[in-house]
Amino acid sequence: MKRNNFIFLVFVCIMLVFISCSQKSEIVSKSAISVYTSLYPLQHFTKWIMPEAQIQVLIPSQIDPHNFEPSLKDIQKLFNANMVVYLGNTDIDRWIDKIKDELTLKGIKVVRLQDYIAFKKYSLGSEIDPHIWLDPILVLEIIKVIKDKAQELYPDKKDMYEKNFSLYSEKLKELDRDYKKALSNCSLKEVIGSHEFLNYLSARYGFNFHFIVHEPEEEPPLKKIQKLKNLIKQSSIGYIICEPEGEKIAKTLSEETGVKILKFNTFHQISTIDYFQAMRDNLEVLKTALNCK
Repeated sequence: MKRNNFIFLVFVCIMLVFISCSQKSEIVSKSAISVYTSLYPLQHFTKWIMPEAQIQVLIPSQIDPHNFEPSLKDIQKLFNANMVVYLGNTDIDRWIDKIKDELTLKGIKVVRLQDYIAFKKYSLGSEIDPHIWLDPILVLEIIKVIKDKAQELYPDKKDMYEKNFSLYSEKLKELDRDYKKALSNCSLKEVIGSHEFLNYLSARYGFNFHFIVHEPEEEPPLKKIQKLKNLIKQSSIGYIICEPEGEKIAKTLSEETGVKILKFNTFHQISTIDYFQAMRDNLEVLKTALNCK
């Protein structure tokens, strides 16, 4: 998603003036640790490490994170936090880059994950792919960064954070082993998805990912549809995997080719199940799509 940087900078300047002049602020308990994350999976992972903290998400669950625009109230929340965790220069939360220096000057611990983790670019253009949370090994890197920064901010809690990190790092390693084992003996290597969300997972576990559209709100080009039809026929693909937002797009290709649709949990919205259950459900989806034994 492209934004006019000049307009946004002006907007941020106005908001910063308002915040500095405002006599109103959110009432937070002096003893409470306040953490804001840009999106739900980062809240989920931060809670693993810092269960005692009040951790809130900036992007509401009913809004597509790729299309989120911060309000004045959203910006003000960050200036009342102890820690802010976000991805970096992605179309989800790059707006935080514009104010991270001001946040740091206020004594807020700003955790920009892109400074510590190697992100990939989307297949076309220079835009950064944000979907790192769908790769268990990259999630391990995420929680290590959060643990390290939390220990810097609260050294008296170092042992607790280290213990929590050890617990979840072992769970993530086990999940990684399960994926490697389950996807090691499959008759197919091609997976078709509704939009471009499996670049990290496919690279990690050795299958080829093809997508109908780059983002869910786009209309698929006729040339792309024909290319996917040919791939389905040539590779005997029987399924399309999609997230809820991409079901309409997947249904179009499904009706034209006869392939079935499998639901995939991209875990970017607030969920009633935890990450490990969601990813094991996703593993079953991939095993079906790839015809694994």
